[in-house]
Amino acid sequence: MMLRPGLLLLAATLLSTAPAWGQARQPSLYTVSDVAVDVTAQSALKARDTARLDGERRALTTLLQRLTAKEDWNRLPKASDTELEELLQDFEVAGEKTSAVRYIATFTYRFQRDAVGDFLRNHGIPFAETRSKPVLVLPVLTAGGRSLLWEDPNPWRAAWGEASGIGEGLVPMRLATGELSDVQAIDAGQAVRGDREALAAVSRGNAGIDVLVARAELSGSEAQRTLQLTGARYAAGFPDQSWTGTLKADAGEGDDALYARAVAAVITGVNDAWKQSMLSHGGGTNAGASLVAVVPLTSLKDWVAVRERLRSVSAIQRTRLLSLTKEAARVEIGYAGEPEALQIVLAQRDLTLSRGDPDWTLSAKGAAPR
Repeated sequence: MMLRPGLLLLAATLLSTAPAWGQARQPSLYTVSDVAVDVTAQSALKARDTARLDGERRALTTLLQRLTAKEDWNRLPKASDTELEELLQDFEVAGEKTSAVRYIATFTYRFQRDAVGDFLRNHGIPFAETRSKPVLVLPVLTAGGRSLLWEDPNPWRAAWGEASGIGEGLVPMRLATGELSDVQAIDAGQAVRGDREALAAVSRGNAGIDVLVARAELSGSEAQRTLQLTGARYAAGFPDQSWTGTLKADAGEGDDALYARAVAAVITGVNDAWKQSMLSHGGGTNAGASLVAVVPLTSLKDWVAVRERLRSVSAIQRTRLLSLTKEAARVEIGYAGEPEALQIVLAQRDLTLSRGDPDWTLSAKGAAPR
């Protein structure tokens, strides 16, 4: 049974007045914060101008590395001064300190998404800009045959707590705070073993987000200290991802600096694994694909909820509502990349896309089947 004309008009209005799907901004992705500058020049004005431009270049490098695979970092293009200004949207400055010849401050730079995408495409650099759902970090330190998670002292967990910008990448992260529910759900041994029940329990206690077990195993002493790093992500909607690496202490490097470098290395590894899963299916650069999906409904609110989730998926470039009944919406979706990549990113929005013949089925997590 088709919906009444008035209800169809309401649905069309809801669709047309909302921002275009896939174009919802994720402010922190194209924002680079906490860029510290300290420049001495012939005058305070010259030092300030030099500091802003230097910080802008470093921020752009951070952003481009955020969007691209590590294997492409050595061929990232260098922007000219003109290109740099065209890529920048605006900036903020905090903590300014000046003297007659010196300028110290901390900048936040915001770049233009479309301009950055065109810049990378024009230089033939593949990139991914679809974010995963947030990840809860469980930092496990193994030393002297003992593994620590919630116990104190745990310098590895302390390093994660002091890290800045862990929520700004393609894989936003947040540190498990050690609430009683977390402590009761999982311990260090269960985390290291990948105990599914314990991992599921800690995930449920944190809004159902994915869990990253970040393990650092310390060996050696003094200048011979070595950290064996492992990042194991237990995810919903796509296969588990893991990353390993080894970090050796530099000469004269203290524990705090070593653990801080290790946190940055794990963050890079986890983000790169996510980017590779996107890029392997053309997840941000190949356009022109489309499919038709049926969305089961129990009310118009279901359709609005699904549409809101779809709007946050940057890979979705356009949509067309084909029909709407009490039982289902039928919609054409234009997207970039391959269907496998689209399924992965939709799963990160708690949406399940299942292949059908001829139409696909798109359903929200927890929705009752019809």
